[in-house]
Amino acid sequence: MKKMLQATFVLAALLIAALPIHAQTALTSTTLSAAIDSKTRTLTVASATGITASPTTELYIDGEALQVVAISGTTVTVAPRGGAGTKASGHISGAMVLAGPPYAFISYDPAGFACTAGQGLFQYSPVVNITNGNQWLCGLLGKAVPGWQNTGDPAQVTAAVASAAGLITPSGPLFHITGALAITGFNIPVGFDPKGGGTICVIPDGAFTTTNANNIAIASTGVVSKTLCWTYDGNTAKFYPSY
Repeated sequence: MKKMLQATFVLAALLIAALPIHAQTALTSTTLSAAIDSKTRTLTVASATGITASPTTELYIDGEALQVVAISGTTVTVAPRGGAGTKASGHISGAMVLAGPPYAFISYDPAGFACTAGQGLFQYSPVVNITNGNQWLCGLLGKAVPGWQNTGDPAQVTAAVASAAGLITPSGPLFHITGALAITGFNIPVGFDPKGGGTICVIPDGAFTTTNANNIAIASTGVVSKTLCWTYDGNTAKFYPSY
C-alpha cells in the first residue's frame, strides 16, 4: 500500500510538471438537478459537459469531494462517498458542482504562493481547497489570491474587465472595470455559488453604467476610483449594488 501511495504522488507530480504552458482552463461548473442524501452514489447534474470517467474527474459539492467512476447522459456514478478525507453529506437540488482533474483540488491554502496562470498548480482555475472550500486564483502580481467562497482572506485584484453593452464576466471578487459602456448584468463566473450567494466588488476606471435588464436589481453609475460592490441574493437571483 505504501509503495502504491508513493507511486500515486510521484505520478501526480509528473502530471503537474508536464502541464502545458498556456492560458488557464476553467473548471467545469454545473448544478445538481435533484437533492441527494449522504449515501447515494448516483446523482444527476444539469449538464455533464466536461465531466468524464476516464481520465478521472473529481467533483466538489459543498465540502465533499467525489470521484467519478461512470457517466451516462447527465447521470453520474461516483466512488464511495466522502472522498479524499472529506465528509459525506446530503446536498440540495441546485447545489453547485465543480468538476475537474484531481490536481485542481488540493488540501491546503496556497495563500501568497508564486503563480503563473496556465502553469503548474494554476493550470486550472479556480483551485479549490477541499478541506475548507476556499477557492484560489492567480492574481495580477503573480501570486495566489482568494477566489470565490473564500471569506478567510481579504480580496485582492484580479484581471481588469472591459465594460460592455451587455453581460460581463467577473474575473474574481475584486477587479477593475474599464470603459463607460452600459453593463446589463453579470455572467455567473465559475466557482461563484448562486445558492450560497456572495459579493463582487469593482474599482471603476471609467464612468460605466449598469441597467436592470438582466440580473442587476437597480441601475447605477460607476464613480471613477470609488469601489462599487454587488451582493447576490440567491432567492431573487439578483445582484444588489452598494450605490
